[in-house]
Amino acid sequence: MASTPLSCTRASVSFPGPSRIRRWPPPCAGPTTAGSRTTASPTRMLHHPDYAPFWSEVEELDFSIGLHEGASGGMPQVGVDRFTTRGARHIISHTLEMMLAAMSVIWEGVCDKHPKARIAFLESGGGWIAPWLDRMDRHYDDKGFNDSDLSMRPSELFQRNCWISFEPVEGSLSVLADYIGPHKILWATDYPHPDGFFPGAPKLIADRPELSAETKRQILAGGAKGFYAL
Repeated sequence: MASTPLSCTRASVSFPGPSRIRRWPPPCAGPTTAGSRTTASPTRMLHHPDYAPFWSEVEELDFSIGLHEGASGGMPQVGVDRFTTRGARHIISHTLEMMLAAMSVIWEGVCDKHPKARIAFLESGGGWIAPWLDRMDRHYDDKGFNDSDLSMRPSELFQRNCWISFEPVEGSLSVLADYIGPHKILWATDYPHPDGFFPGAPKLIADRPELSAETKRQILAGGAKGFYAL
């Protein structure tokens, strides 16, 4: 794949196996990125012990991992069996599957065990992460529910390891920026999909009157710099 000014994309990884990353020689010096489906397999989530070597390689190779879900592809998707229309299934698949992926890598220990891993939750909206982190923190703080082996609160793990993308037209962008920090937010055009925001995504963010100049700068540049380790 061709390199970009931001990073060099090496691979789209289909689990399992760290060798999937090793197969791509570095196309350029600098940060590298790989992408994966949120559902590694029908029976194994991203925290499954079989994938421990993969996450170790992610740290060793200094990869940025982008998680992405879709409304097709033949993989099982939570909730789509309850609806018949494409629109409903599209709404469900991206967000609910990403919520489960976030819980897998945060609550089930991937981030805790791999402190240098950088993981982004992509193309699933951004507003859901705030109540989801709240709920995980609530269970972490409650001795009756905390059956995890985490060394810190889920929201702290998110701050150390994770980023989330946001569609420029989402109404809760300023709320999320206050909650997780604008430096943890990524923007995207979703090019070339017809429901994306190409061209013009940066302008949609820059024109939002409720955001300060510094918040806009962090969303437009700071988040990507952190995720790609630029």
